[in-house]
Amino acid sequence: MTTVVAKAGTVPRVIAGIGVVTALQSVTIRPRIDGAVKEIDFTEGDVVRAGDVLIRLDPRALQATLDGVRAKKGQDQALLDNAHADFERYSTLADKKVVSSQDLDSKRAAVKQLEATLDADDASISSAETELSYATIRAPISGRTGFKNASIGSVVSQASTDGLLTITQFDPISVVFVAPGDRFGEIQSALKDHVADVEAIATDGTRVLARGKLTLMDNIVNASNGSIRLRASFDNKAGTLWPGLPVATRLVVAVEQGIVVPDKALARGTDGLSAYVIGPGNKVAKRPVDVSVTTDGMALVTKGLSGGDSIVFDGLGQIADGATVRILGPAKVTPPADQAVAASGSAAQP
Repeated sequence: MTTVVAKAGTVPRVIAGIGVVTALQSVTIRPRIDGAVKEIDFTEGDVVRAGDVLIRLDPRALQATLDGVRAKKGQDQALLDNAHADFERYSTLADKKVVSSQDLDSKRAAVKQLEATLDADDASISSAETELSYATIRAPISGRTGFKNASIGSVVSQASTDGLLTITQFDPISVVFVAPGDRFGEIQSALKDHVADVEAIATDGTRVLARGKLTLMDNIVNASNGSIRLRASFDNKAGTLWPGLPVATRLVVAVEQGIVVPDKALARGTDGLSAYVIGPGNKVAKRPVDVSVTTDGMALVTKGLSGGDSIVFDGLGQIADGATVRILGPAKVTPPADQAVAASGSAAQP
């Protein structure tokens, strides 16, 4: 028979579930003016940065409008300069009682009117500059572009409900999943204690796709199925997570300390769990044990074993309390750390 040694260690308490990869941001780009597409400065599937130029529309009509309002401001500025000069002359003449105060008030009013006209011109220029800026369509966020719905020469309209393209943020990215609502207290404590690690795992359980942190717990438990929605965020530089991809999830809600042994080294019986501790002369003693959590094939024993105890690993059904055993050597134990469902809990689809 092979043996294992009970050791002090930690075992995480986890909740398993099923989730869906969700982008933290996804923006549909729509034109804010009508115009013909002059340039397309991206390729479908490109990763773009916020501020990158995506599409340029024909700006000539908008540039002409801007030039017109700037020219009008120049004319109004000339009129204002002349009105200021008139007002200064009339002020001198009014001091000498050559012109009436009414004439001076008229010149003062003309200056103020033209100053207001210049303010209106500035507003018109600002509006025209804004409209012209809409001819250059830039990425509002960093992310990956999807299919484009415009070609060079096509005319686009701000009234259209179809977007020109969609940009989706890939890094970081999130997974929305659910957990049993009656465990919200554990989840809340895990968030507070910063131990709420989450693994996103391929649904076939073959590999861990990414490791991240729980960032949000919904503010309500779903009354229809008793579940609570959660969101975890992940670094996704490798692109292993894709929006819409279903994944299995493992949420750590606590990390408990105690004596750790492989779960397979514990015998099950009508009287509960027990372990066969090897004593002098390879004689075994059956000890009842208490286990608080079992994760990834490792059990955390809270009562019945001490660190350094050597216990029987296999062939438990062939021995009895007080028997003498022949030890072949230590067992080779490889905890299935990456398996998708080896957790103390389960959940439904989000």
